[in-house]
Amino acid sequence: MCEYMVEPIVWAAMGIGLSVFLSVIGAALGISIAAPAIAGAGTERPEIVSKSLVAIILAEALGIYGLVVGLLAIFKLPTITAIPITATSVDAGFRLFFGGLTMGIAAIAAGVGIGTSGSAMASATAEKPELFSRTVVPLILAEALAIYAFVAALLLVLQA
Repeated sequence: MCEYMVEPIVWAAMGIGLSVFLSVIGAALGISIAAPAIAGAGTERPEIVSKSLVAIILAEALGIYGLVVGLLAIFKLPTITAIPITATSVDAGFRLFFGGLTMGIAAIAAGVGIGTSGSAMASATAEKPELFSRTVVPLILAEALAIYAFVAALLLVLQA
C-alpha cells in the first residue's frame, strides 16, 4: 500500500495518455479546420493546393510531438515502479504527468491556431497567390507554440 494518495505510476500513465490523446485531438482539429478551406480554394485555383498542404503537414506534426513525449515517458517508467516508493519516484510521476499535460493542451491550442490560419491562408492565396508568403507566417507562429511546449515537455520528461 502506498502512503501517498495515488501511486506515481498512475500519474505517469495519465501523463502518457494525455500527451498522445490530446496531441492527436489537436492534430485532428487542425486538419479538420484547414482541409475544407484548402479543398475549396483548390477548386478555384488548383495550383495552390500543393502550397496550402503545409497547414496539413504542420497539423500532423502535433500528433508526432505528443507521441514522442509519450514514448520517452514510457522509457522512464522503470524508475517509477521501484519498490519501495520514494519521494523521488513520486516526483518523477508528477513530472511525467505534467509533461504530458503540457504537450497535450498546447497541441490542442496549436491545432486550432494552425487550422484557422491554414484556412485563412488557403482562402487568401486563392484570391491573390502572391499573398502566400505573408499568410504563411501566422501558420508558422502557431506551430512554434507547439514546439515550445514540446521542448518544455521534453525537459520535464527527461528529468523524471
